[in-house]
Amino acid sequence: MVVITKQRKSFITCLGLTAALLVLALAGAVAGSKEKYDFGGRTVTYSAWWELRPQPGASVEMDRQIRRVTEVEKKYNVKIDYANIPWGEYLARYITTVMAGDSMADIACVEVNWFYPTLLLNNFCLPISSLGVFDFNDEKFQRETVTFGEYNGEIYCYEIGNVYPRGVVFFNKTMFAREGITDMYDVFFNYEWTWDKMLEYAKKLTRDTDGDGIIDQWGLGGGTGRVWRGFIISNGANFIDISDKSKPRFALGDPNAIAALQAYQDFTLKHQVILVPPEGAPWDYAIEAFIEGKVGMLVGQIYKLHSLKTKMQDEYGAVLFPMGTSMKEYTSELTGHFVKVMPITIKNPKEVAIVEDAMTEPHPDEDPDDWREYYEMRMTDEESIETVKMIWDKQLSVFNLQSAFDVMDIFYTLEWELQTGAKTPQAAVEEYAQEAQMRINDSLIF
Repeated sequence: MVVITKQRKSFITCLGLTAALLVLALAGAVAGSKEKYDFGGRTVTYSAWWELRPQPGASVEMDRQIRRVTEVEKKYNVKIDYANIPWGEYLARYITTVMAGDSMADIACVEVNWFYPTLLLNNFCLPISSLGVFDFNDEKFQRETVTFGEYNGEIYCYEIGNVYPRGVVFFNKTMFAREGITDMYDVFFNYEWTWDKMLEYAKKLTRDTDGDGIIDQWGLGGGTGRVWRGFIISNGANFIDISDKSKPRFALGDPNAIAALQAYQDFTLKHQVILVPPEGAPWDYAIEAFIEGKVGMLVGQIYKLHSLKTKMQDEYGAVLFPMGTSMKEYTSELTGHFVKVMPITIKNPKEVAIVEDAMTEPHPDEDPDDWREYYEMRMTDEESIETVKMIWDKQLSVFNLQSAFDVMDIFYTLEWELQTGAKTPQAAVEEYAQEAQMRINDSLIF
């Protein structure tokens, strides 16, 4: 039995009180050390080629943004402003102001094809991660964009929230049912959606419906360039390989790319299941054919949902492009994406970063499922919405930088030669590879 004397009990009590006071003192020190910022009334300007300034009452999101602006302006003693610069002038304005030692904005939205290679490789962007403000592991940041913005150990661009999904395959559910195909979603979600399966479906859908000897219902189609892009990206290949951003490489000669080009040519010529627009047809010829119920599967982009919802009589769904022979996961082509950057010349960039970090924090009244409303209004089934969610959850978006370099005319020529059978994939690629690489290299010289 342990006997605690009166003196010992008094000592223990005193020790406990001392420890409690020490904890309180440390807590007070931590609270007192929390930095308070006063940025002297400076202006932090955001720029884009559309109107960024939130309008009161226009939407719940804009009203949230207005409240956030008020909070941040008061907390940091700053003024938030916006610059709307026409798209055709935007990149030139960015470059000329930086070269003059100034900047058109503190935070600029730029197209991916402007960011890389021009802005990134010519020192027009600040290495944002070097400021030590943003935690780029925070879930508020787009992982795909942050990864894309990495260069020489620093991060130069970012975006907030989910990537706006782009590449999908819309399919005409009404036509599918009429032709006896009822298992598309089962096949897709069970990871049985492959090039071979798409060919099987496309053959069933492609036929002469009125007996005049001319095919008038096609299995597959797409806007200009969409179909062969789908084949390339779905086989783990690239038009231009930027795994080393300082040395972009013409990559259509890689084995996975050649296999994809061969599949595209076979679908077009050997199996004749792809609607090839006639010469002089508008870029959206196949899209309109899909809306009119003449194409079963459309390789397209999510933004076309509005046209489908307002103009299409048949029901439609959405999946991703099928997996190529070298892949075990789906992909979604990402083009038209934009990112946020900080011009290298902005004043006191850490202040800008602190303000932006506060501006982009999640709103307390935000519902994580707010995104669903947009798609529920435009899609006809829950499975299509799950397809969109899959793109985000598995980070399936693949940046396609075809148009970031001065070689699009070569790509158009290659596509035409494959469609017409003028050359085999190997021969066509070999003919243009050297010129394409030379022009890619020239694009790096500012």
